[in-house]
Amino acid sequence: MSRRHQDDHRALSDEEVARLRENGCRAEDWNTVTVRPATDVSMIRDVVFIGEVRLGNMNGLVNVNGLGDVRPLISNVTIANSQIGDDNYISNVGLISCYTTGDKNVIVDSGRISASEDVRQRMNYGIGVRVGVVNEAGGREVALSRHLSSNIAYIVAMHSYKRGLREAYERLVEKEAQTAEALMGRRVSIYGVKTIDHVQIGGYTTIEGADVLRNGTILSVKEQATYIGHGVQMNDFVVAEGAKIDGAAQLTKAYIGQCCTVAGGFYGENLLAFACSQLLCGEAVAVMAGPYTVSHHKSTLLIAQSCSFYNAGSGTNVSNHHYRLGPSHQLILDRGVKTGSDSYVLEPAHIGAFTMIVGRHKTNPDTSAYPFSILAEREGESHLLIAQNMRTMGIFRDSQKWRKRDMRTLKRDCVSYDVLNPMTVGKMIEAIGKMKQMEESKQQHIIVECGIRYHKALLPRAEKAYKTAVDFYLCKAYLHDKGQSESFDSEWIDCGGLIAPKGEIEDIEDRLIRGEYESVEDIGKDITDVHIHSWEAARMWAVGKAREIYGYTDTEEDVTDAAQHLAEACQGMREALVSDASKEWGPRMDVGYGADGNDEDASADFCLLHGTAEQNVDVIECQRYFDETK
Repeated sequence: MSRRHQDDHRALSDEEVARLRENGCRAEDWNTVTVRPATDVSMIRDVVFIGEVRLGNMNGLVNVNGLGDVRPLISNVTIANSQIGDDNYISNVGLISCYTTGDKNVIVDSGRISASEDVRQRMNYGIGVRVGVVNEAGGREVALSRHLSSNIAYIVAMHSYKRGLREAYERLVEKEAQTAEALMGRRVSIYGVKTIDHVQIGGYTTIEGADVLRNGTILSVKEQATYIGHGVQMNDFVVAEGAKIDGAAQLTKAYIGQCCTVAGGFYGENLLAFACSQLLCGEAVAVMAGPYTVSHHKSTLLIAQSCSFYNAGSGTNVSNHHYRLGPSHQLILDRGVKTGSDSYVLEPAHIGAFTMIVGRHKTNPDTSAYPFSILAEREGESHLLIAQNMRTMGIFRDSQKWRKRDMRTLKRDCVSYDVLNPMTVGKMIEAIGKMKQMEESKQQHIIVECGIRYHKALLPRAEKAYKTAVDFYLCKAYLHDKGQSESFDSEWIDCGGLIAPKGEIEDIEDRLIRGEYESVEDIGKDITDVHIHSWEAARMWAVGKAREIYGYTDTEEDVTDAAQHLAEACQGMREALVSDASKEWGPRMDVGYGADGNDEDASADFCLLHGTAEQNVDVIECQRYFDETK
């Protein structure tokens, strides 16, 4: 309840005490029960008061699910050492102990909602709980904070080799933990919950049918309300604004980010999941799931890994069988990786950005140098088809859909959506040189490196695909710039979903180590500033690379040459993607359509449901994009 009410309470009159007794209420000491001026005690029935209890006004209306706007009520509940806000509707609740509730809350048909100071040392409402991600053997723990973001988590977990970094971060979290309280914001709705123990609950949260919520913080605001649903069990957690956790999900030591969905009996332990991720049915242990991680299948196990923009196919499995010194290995999936059904990777492994994994891989693959590839199993061996995934319509669809699926109004995680960016384009530039070296290798037909097989005959095609994408990105930036920017030479990294210059992230880390930040929130502000300026920095980087690779000096001839390169790149990428999409209307794609009809009926039925290639929304959008770009 707002602090402006705290001095506005008064003692009960003798008449009010008498009325409360008539209504079946009891108190250890009526002198410790105080009310605000407009408290209508006739609406307080069958209540047991223990210790100091402060009641708010009861002269307005409150919205109760299924009843609409009704008068406030406090009925059939034990209230101990708590402060109840204005116009609350509380009915059939076992115990409310040591809580301060906001205004116009609804708590109905629930068990115990409690907190106490004697366990404060081990329960700080989830703040400070150390979540062990990426490596089961430890060493990458991230302490939970209300202000945790995917970017901060990445820094703390993945740059743990920097002396003093984690300790500096945890000192800030420890300060934050001291401010945690048993507070419940305004317009909170709690229906049929069994146990809430040491949980700070943000305003506009709905908790419905949950089993156990223990030692956690639920962040929620009017514009981005949070929902906790039926059968949910959570211990040691922080849930961010707009998240939805439902369907008997079980989470222990977890952070669930803004607008994430966790449901369908999903089990998570030592889990960090960030913006707009969807985790259904499966299991995750020691996972740092960056923005837009998707796992929808009951048979999917994610374990000891870092990922973002990741889509896990059914039956995806990861394991660590090198138990010489325990489960000390890990899987790094660069952004945009997809796994096919029943895929498997033996850790340790590192998979390059936007790679498709098909089959089972036991050679500890490292394909990080070759983004947009397909890692395929053939007769038990791992083959990398470099750049093969670049020519698929799925990549274009992904680049469009992520922005559209961002339902956040508050945006704590800084996210870069562009598929082509300084990190992926920089990787392709380096990969072109590496493939030229491979072509000069004395190995015939199949080149074997670190357990991965490369097809020598496919390298020229892969080089062309990379070069086309590089031409598109660099020449587009160069022509947009019109020779006005200076070059910006930097190594770029994917910092938890944010493509950023490595040096600027290192500057933030150095300031953290030196103790220049007062709070975790302050770190986030500096990361946001990097994000705001990252687009301009990326353009400057691309212009510099265009001058370096093509020798441009901003003459009219250079501009003409860049325009020619861009037009050819647009045409090549457009044709490749549209050609890939047209395969959906190829032979045998209508199998199963046109039930009880002939071949013509099958084709007609398929087009009735999906239209023609020319009518497809994604195909039209792809063509428009490249036509407008060139």
